[in-house]
Amino acid sequence: MIPDGDLGDQKVLGALLGISEMVAGLTDLEEVLGAIVRITPQLVGVDRCAILLYDPQKHEFRTAQMYGPDPERNAIFERLVMREDDVRSLAHRILEQKLPALVREGTLPRQLADSLGMRTALIVPLTCREKVLGIMTLDHTRGLRLFTSKQINVVMGVAQQVAIAIDNFGLKADAARAEERLRVTAEILADGLITLSQSYRIVAIDAMAEKLLLWKTGEVAGKSLADAFAVTDRDGVRLPEAPAAADLVLHPPGRRDPPLMYFRRKDGARILCAVHTAYVRDNLERVLDVVCALRRVSSVDGGGADALPDPASRRIVNAGAVG
Repeated sequence: MIPDGDLGDQKVLGALLGISEMVAGLTDLEEVLGAIVRITPQLVGVDRCAILLYDPQKHEFRTAQMYGPDPERNAIFERLVMREDDVRSLAHRILEQKLPALVREGTLPRQLADSLGMRTALIVPLTCREKVLGIMTLDHTRGLRLFTSKQINVVMGVAQQVAIAIDNFGLKADAARAEERLRVTAEILADGLITLSQSYRIVAIDAMAEKLLLWKTGEVAGKSLADAFAVTDRDGVRLPEAPAAADLVLHPPGRRDPPLMYFRRKDGARILCAVHTAYVRDNLERVLDVVCALRRVSSVDGGGADALPDPASRRIVNAGAVG
């Protein structure tokens, strides 16, 4: 390794803090990776950097973003695909020990040495939560370039920020897919979803429930389920306000069939719904939310009217008829 240059501790700390703030501020993964491959070479005195992301289904690494001075070789680098076994053959420490490796000419694959003109490359795994999500490569196109221990530590710090960003974007994508699956499932199995807190206060109602009940989330959020929709059973008994009592009505132990409950819509009419209740729990089995899936019951299914006027309005109509 060459002697340490002018990469002072304050400069290193400032650069890492700046990268951390930049990663936190960007909302697109491609932007994050593009910024990283442009900034990192300046920190360690090289002119080329690339980030390859791991595809666990194909067991290969593909270039996601790269930066370098040679447009022709950049185009080749952008199409680069490395098999997992190829990366492992460079140095076991990269994937097994999840540590950086300085790979010299002679051990580099031909596609890197010949096509890209690599002589020496620092390869750093992008690791988060014990999983390798990709690799970062750094090299110098204008000659042999070694790295000091301080420079390697700097690159490892940058790589950690990159790995966290990749993992966070992956989690967001997974959450979005899960939410979409829930939405599609709800459309198939229910006419609307109501999300409640542990205390049976309304957190949100989805678009289908808004259409069904004619209320918007902002109009009922924070209210108890019983109060917001004047929920009653078919005998007119009001759903209890107390969470434990309401839970016994909506989620009775040992009962398979969901209870049938009347919900008051914004226009005053009441509709009969089968109410399926489920709990959203954390990894400690603590209840985070309560989800009520409403399935509208027709007069044929429920043995009663599908949508009834509110009793108060019915009394007004009857009084007018008597008069």
